[in-house]
Amino acid sequence: MQHGFYFDHSRCVKCHACEIACKSWNEIDVGPRWREVVKIESGVFPDVTAINVSMACMHCGDAPCQTACPVGAISKSAENGIVAVDQNTCIGCGFCTFACPFNAPQLSATAGKMEKCNFCQTPGKERPLDMPRACEEICPTGAISSGPMTELATKNRATAAKRLAAQGFPGIVTDAAARFGPGA
Repeated sequence: MQHGFYFDHSRCVKCHACEIACKSWNEIDVGPRWREVVKIESGVFPDVTAINVSMACMHCGDAPCQTACPVGAISKSAENGIVAVDQNTCIGCGFCTFACPFNAPQLSATAGKMEKCNFCQTPGKERPLDMPRACEEICPTGAISSGPMTELATKNRATAAKRLAAQGFPGIVTDAAARFGPGA
């Protein structure tokens, strides 16, 4: 069963607690950030908008970093969908970083190898998959969730429906079901 993250940018206050928890739990050296909070700004003054996004490896269904690795150091678990880097095989070429749309793999200056979020599965400190990840557990606003993708997709649909209702468009949700049947 594919596992991954759900992130609600409307709840992120850019406190960086997720970054610190990730580094602490996984004992990451200074330098690489397996999770990083970034601010995305758009628009032209005075109509400027900004959102905070906590970025990490998304453990993609069809991981481009795995395809780009010339030595096969990146693998995806068939059991849980977690994408991992084998430090003994990695040559630090950086092809995985170029292929990743999230810029998740990071080069360790001390080891000269690529590192990335391992879904808190650091050897000797593996978190059971039914527990929150370190970044999720520490987030004071609940902006980060992890788990099976089927559950996260359901949560995302519910959040989108609530957002539509709050904007005054509840008829779209109820009319779709009435006009096109259940599940529309």
